[in-house]
Amino acid sequence: MSGKTRFSVIILAIVIFVLGLVLIIGGYAWFIRKQARVLAGTARSNFPYSDYSLAELNQMYPQYIDYSGVADKQTPEQTHALFLSALKKGDFDAAVNCCFREGDRVKEKEFLNGVKEKGMLNLMISDLNRDFKKESVFNNKASYSYSVIINGRKVAGGLNFIKASDGIWYIESL
Repeated sequence: MSGKTRFSVIILAIVIFVLGLVLIIGGYAWFIRKQARVLAGTARSNFPYSDYSLAELNQMYPQYIDYSGVADKQTPEQTHALFLSALKKGDFDAAVNCCFREGDRVKEKEFLNGVKEKGMLNLMISDLNRDFKKESVFNNKASYSYSVIINGRKVAGGLNFIKASDGIWYIESL
């Protein structure tokens, strides 16, 4: 074999090696990206790991719950009554567990403890024990109002409720 032929074979071997290396690294990168999508739930778990269509994703992960078909297990009025009853007993655990969503309970219990520490719990109970009027009710949101007299002036307060998918209306804000 001549020197020129030997050099051509070496170059060809290097080119094949580099192309093989690029294919292996590229294939591995493609596989890692696809596995991330599989883990996120947006791609199928079998080869070639194709992405789900938008219609399939909407069926698997609905973005909107139609609350009109969800029967009320606990109405806003019942939630209000349970909350007020627990406050009157000074049972903040019962007050937050019956009437607030799970993620809001710690924060709301801290708020109630703060109200008690300031000596304003009886005032809060008195305010919430007023005429409780429905202002608006939508699919999963409801607003109620009450009014109090402060320094001879009528001042309105409000409670906002949110309906969970299990049919329980929780206090969203006081």
